[in-house]
Amino acid sequence: MKAIAELFDGPVVVAASSLSLAEDELFPEERAHIQAAVAKRRAEFATARILARRALASLGASPVALVPTPDRAPVWPPGYAGSISHCADHCAVAVARSRDVPSLGLDVEDLRELDPSMRDLVLTPAERRWLRAQPDALQPMLPIVIFSAKEAYYKCQYPITRGFLDFQEVELAIAWPAGTFEARVMKEDWPAAVARLAGRFRVADGRVSCGVTLAQA
Repeated sequence: MKAIAELFDGPVVVAASSLSLAEDELFPEERAHIQAAVAKRRAEFATARILARRALASLGASPVALVPTPDRAPVWPPGYAGSISHCADHCAVAVARSRDVPSLGLDVEDLRELDPSMRDLVLTPAERRWLRAQPDALQPMLPIVIFSAKEAYYKCQYPITRGFLDFQEVELAIAWPAGTFEARVMKEDWPAAVARLAGRFRVADGRVSCGVTLAQA
């Protein structure tokens, strides 16, 4: 969890754990939402809601059902912002009061090599040129870092814009030694508030974790 906490400045609360099928801790409407899902999806959903309520409680929020919208975006209590991510056997949540942090994005991925077709989908030409200039030892892991950073950016911008972007419409500038990146949207007329956002990444414990925060204006 230390790696995830390092992704955010300010009053952001994080919680993380391995997946657990603790459906008895869910609200009835949450259980209804996943009743037809496979066991892994139910475990992801249940763990995320338990962690989210724990993190929200530390900020003073009362426990409420957290049922996503039809587009699967999380719904947070009024006055709060957050983000959820999970990988093979791990789930992480980050939350904040929206008066402090209007939006944030968190993504956690198992450290792995992306297959060539996925790399072509994710990396822009400029990112591929940057990748080829990096040390050989780093090159296998860098595409998954780029993938995760773009996912974190997308999660941060979506509550603001409700707009969709593909991987080629977001380009990263990565400062590897510092563990930071900047995500820039290359799509015309994208809202200025989220057209260029900074983020952080960490590689630890066999996972890549990326976080992006929209600062209060």
